[in-house]
Amino acid sequence: MGMIRSFEDLTVKGFDVKEGIRLCGGDEEIYMEVLWAAMEEGKDKIPLIRSVYEKKDLERYRIEVHGLKNAMRSIGATYLSQLAAEQETAVNEENYSVMEVGVEEMLTQYQFVVDALKELLGEL
Repeated sequence: MGMIRSFEDLTVKGFDVKEGIRLCGGDEEIYMEVLWAAMEEGKDKIPLIRSVYEKKDLERYRIEVHGLKNAMRSIGATYLSQLAAEQETAVNEENYSVMEVGVEEMLTQYQFVVDALKELLGEL
């Protein structure tokens, strides 16, 4: 991945930075804090989500993907938010084939988001 040095670079990675800043009350500093929190949380959440999915703890999985959906929306990671929403709907509808097909794409995208944030925030 190329080095991210600005919000513009983050936009190139697929983030809706303007929406993320808007959801943070228009405050870029708060947005940066939310990005940092999302990066830190992702380090633990990716293996957690994988684990609860593999254990078929669907109630916990639903809770985790619901939280992921909202957290990613708040930073402008719209695609990942949509993938998490699809997983949440699949759990609610007991549509196991949609869950099975979508879980890896969602987790891969989550890792991509965390890695992009690591670049932006100098963690790599």
